[in-house]
Amino acid sequence: MAKDPSAIDLSKRNFIHQLTTTSALTVLTQLLGPYANPNLAVIAAQKPSPGGDIALLNEAIKLEQKAVNTYQAALKGDLIKSPVLIDAAFAFASDHQYHRESISRFVRGKLKGLPPVTDDKKIGTFPVPDSVLNGKDNDVLRYALTLEVIASKTYLEFVNGKLSTPEAKGLIASILAVETQHVAIARTALMLILKDKGLAEDKQLVPFPFFDLQPTPTVPA
Repeated sequence: MAKDPSAIDLSKRNFIHQLTTTSALTVLTQLLGPYANPNLAVIAAQKPSPGGDIALLNEAIKLEQKAVNTYQAALKGDLIKSPVLIDAAFAFASDHQYHRESISRFVRGKLKGLPPVTDDKKIGTFPVPDSVLNGKDNDVLRYALTLEVIASKTYLEFVNGKLSTPEAKGLIASILAVETQHVAIARTALMLILKDKGLAEDKQLVPFPFFDLQPTPTVPA
C-alpha cells in the first residue's frame, strides 16, 4: 500500500534540520586529525571571504586525498572481495583524485592561494575500525557510505554560506553532485544487492526528501 503523502509532518522539518546540520565541519576536522587546520572552526564562523575560501578548499583537498588513500588501502589490503564492488572502489578513488586536482588548480589559479602538499604517507587514511578490517564486503561498503555522507555534508555546508565566490561555490556544488552519487550507489548496493542495512537512519532507499536532513555520521571508531 502506498504511503499517504499527507501523513508527512513537514512542520518538523526545521527542528530536524537543526539537529542534522550542526557539524559537518567538526566531523571533517576529526577525520583529518593532526592535518586539519586548527583555525577551521574560527574561519568557518567568520563572514565568507576569498581568504576563507582558500582555507576551506585546502581542507577539501586534504579530504579528497585521504579518500583516495583509504580506497587504495582497502583495495591493496584485499578488504573488498566482490568484483563489482572492487570496480566501484576504483571508480570512487578516481573521482576523488579528479576532485583533488580540480580544487588544487582552482586554489592556485583563480584564488592565487597555495594548496597543501598532498603527501600520501603523511596524510594517511581515514580511521578504519577493526570491524571493517576484519569484516565482510557489507562492513567495508557501510564504512565507505559513512565517509561519503560526511564528505557530501561537508560540501553542502561549504556551498550553503561558507564560501564567498560564485566560482568556488560552483566547483564544490559540482563535486557535491558526484559525492551524493557515491552515497546513492553505496546505499543501493547495501540495501538492494546485498540485502543489508545502510546507516542507522536509512529506513528506506531514499531516507530523506532533502539532503540537508541526512544526519552527519560520527567518525568511525
